[in-house]
Amino acid sequence: MRSIPLEVFYWSVRDGMRGAPPLCCAIGNFDGVHDGHYRLLAATRSAAEVVGMPFGVVTFSPHPRIFFAPDAPPFLLTDNDIKYRKLEALGVEYVLEVTFNEALRQLSPEAFTRDVLSASLNVGHLFAGSDFCFGKGRSGSLADMAEIGKSCQLKVTAIPLHKDSENQVVSSSQIRDALRAGDVKTAARMLGDDHIISGVVEMGDQRGRVLSFPTANIQMDNVLQPAFGVYAITASVRGDETVYHGVCNIGRRPTVNDRGILAEAHLFDFEQDIYGEMLDIRLKAFLRPEQKFDGLEALTAQIARDATAARRLLTTDNH
Repeated sequence: MRSIPLEVFYWSVRDGMRGAPPLCCAIGNFDGVHDGHYRLLAATRSAAEVVGMPFGVVTFSPHPRIFFAPDAPPFLLTDNDIKYRKLEALGVEYVLEVTFNEALRQLSPEAFTRDVLSASLNVGHLFAGSDFCFGKGRSGSLADMAEIGKSCQLKVTAIPLHKDSENQVVSSSQIRDALRAGDVKTAARMLGDDHIISGVVEMGDQRGRVLSFPTANIQMDNVLQPAFGVYAITASVRGDETVYHGVCNIGRRPTVNDRGILAEAHLFDFEQDIYGEMLDIRLKAFLRPEQKFDGLEALTAQIARDATAARRLLTTDNH
């Protein structure tokens, strides 16, 4: 069998990935790990348990869209840390993260199935959404993979696309569209959870303290930017289970100096120093679009109104 240039990052909750028996895997990008992914992963896990195979995921880095359009605006719903935490919570034992490069892009469906999935990754049973395509020019279908897999003992199972309670097909693209429109309720319905923004809290210009509304600031350069504006949120410091209510502005801060696109979270009744800590922010409701005010006094008055609205909403909804 010919050798192919393949780079794989192995992440596992077990030891000895390379010595593991054939894996039962789901394949996809798993951006956001949404409700449709839950169905796919649940079917994969169930099959793995029935036959006693380890349960894994095959995914790609960078996301193929980044490979083909490296200068496109950020679109990823989650970073790898959140993705891996979600996958582990769903019982995934192994993540096989394949580097998406020119060599991989040029592989035929036959080579990808036999050389990558079977020979290199040791996948014995693969699950994918019914619309999954692969190989050079996305020329291979799951039916093709199932036929090719007969020669290398790779079983293939297609999972129908999942629709939500509004009869919409759940997909990462639909979730991105909802977030760009500020529709966090639709995004949460498709995700099966709130949309989470995570990052290291950075030192800002301390203007929030002067306004009596100190904020924890997170850069948003590498992930999808939801509609600019103000959100009711809950938040927690990584490693601490305490959940805080708050209000968050996402955008460029047009009233003051623009320091790039930030998520600025003001947490209610919170006085800890969390610079350098990881903060997870859950978007609960979109309150208003970002706007420019005539001065700091008008800005402060609006922040107070936003905080009051967020407190009322979060208390009423029991978030």
